[in-house]
Amino acid sequence: MLHLKIMKLSYILLTLNLFGALLANSQDTLVLRNIKNITCMSIDAKGNKYLSDDAHTLYKYSSDHKLITNVNNKSYGNITSIDCSNPFEIYVYYKDQNIIVFFDNMLNIRGEVRLNNFQLNNTACISRSYDNQIWLVDMSENKVLKISKSGKKLMESNFLNSIYQELTNPSKIWELNGQVYVADSTIGIVAFDIYATIDKIYPLDHFSSVSGNSNLFYVNQNGSLIRYNKLLKIPTNTNIKMPKKAKLAMHDNTVYSYFENKILAIKLQ
Repeated sequence: MLHLKIMKLSYILLTLNLFGALLANSQDTLVLRNIKNITCMSIDAKGNKYLSDDAHTLYKYSSDHKLITNVNNKSYGNITSIDCSNPFEIYVYYKDQNIIVFFDNMLNIRGEVRLNNFQLNNTACISRSYDNQIWLVDMSENKVLKISKSGKKLMESNFLNSIYQELTNPSKIWELNGQVYVADSTIGIVAFDIYATIDKIYPLDHFSSVSGNSNLFYVNQNGSLIRYNKLLKIPTNTNIKMPKKAKLAMHDNTVYSYFENKILAIKLQ
């Protein structure tokens, strides 16, 4: 019986690996001549791309790669993350200044939140919540928090090190379909419900970037695109290579890998 179970598991793993090898059916590379180095990118529901460069400029490109507008705010410093899950209110986080700036869809500034004013002085990453509030990882307390734009705590998790182990390198937080995910390259991806209660741990290490949808994560693990099945908790190598420091974004059925001034669109079956 044990032998049959091992054979069955081996067959499942072989099938998943073969599927992963056939996962990408085409790849297209876009080179942005006016940008030296893309630091962040996010894609809204219509396929518009919001991205930043290392010269403190925030850009908006259409789905067919035409530049719509851009804005430069050197006073805020480097852009750490962009969240355009609400295309009419873009959340841009400047970690060095610990400031979240809100832009409209034409990149006009509509407001800001200075997290230092709320004693949130060691914030690793932030994102928008479904109701236009703010999720963040507070490294001082080692908690996931949901706060209002006025700084009121709406939700908070238990101490993360009492649940599993301490998050030492959280790089991204995002909300999707009633779940809040925190990516940490030392332990993997931690899922919470919308009340900041821990739900699942997806073990995974040594990845530099992550994106995904309701069923799958895609990560850059040492220069390889890895497909991670949430249900089975099984990583599968797609045999697609990229720079080890390339970052990922996702829209519909396409994973975008970006590095320097190049964006590689990997269309998935």
